[in-house]
Amino acid sequence: MRGDKVLNKIWFALFFLGYMVAGATGRIEKTTASLFISIESTVKFTLGLTGFLAFWSGILRIAEEAGLMKVMARLLHPFLRRLFPNISRHAPVLGAISLSLSANLLGLSNASTPLGLKAMEELNKLNPNPGQISDEIAVYLGLVMGGICIIPSTIIAIRAQAGSNNPALIVGPILLATVAGTMAALLVHKASKIIGSGKKKLPK
Repeated sequence: MRGDKVLNKIWFALFFLGYMVAGATGRIEKTTASLFISIESTVKFTLGLTGFLAFWSGILRIAEEAGLMKVMARLLHPFLRRLFPNISRHAPVLGAISLSLSANLLGLSNASTPLGLKAMEELNKLNPNPGQISDEIAVYLGLVMGGICIIPSTIIAIRAQAGSNNPALIVGPILLATVAGTMAALLVHKASKIIGSGKKKLPK
């Protein structure tokens, strides 16, 4: 909270000093006009972005109601069994993780948040040391923070509002980047485990 108050004071000081300089140099009218133009363009951008996101949210909601997320969860299940070998194949946590990752893949951010919280809750129940990050929690965080997404709706909407001729062109690069980031996170975690186990075996 203290940091927020300091940041608010800085922004207010910059705004106040800007108007003081504008008044001292006789540019107060131009500054006010520019402010109104910026506000108008911001409102138009926000409304357009909201409409675009509402459209994609509706499409993705239809996909969710059609059972596409459950299909993706079933497809992800064998993959998750390899990433979480210590978890029973019938454990509820695998279902929660599958649904959470499926929501991320489809860009369903509103759905992925509660599903992610549910997955973390289930993972914490299996944690032998509550309050500490277990191996399973670390792997799950690597998957989630990697942010693999097939349909990055927000970025597509921003590009469309900015006047891009092909807003969806970013889908491929983002998919490749997020896949690479997720793989890197998992590999770093695996390497840290190997190094850590090696240190434990060293004689004192």
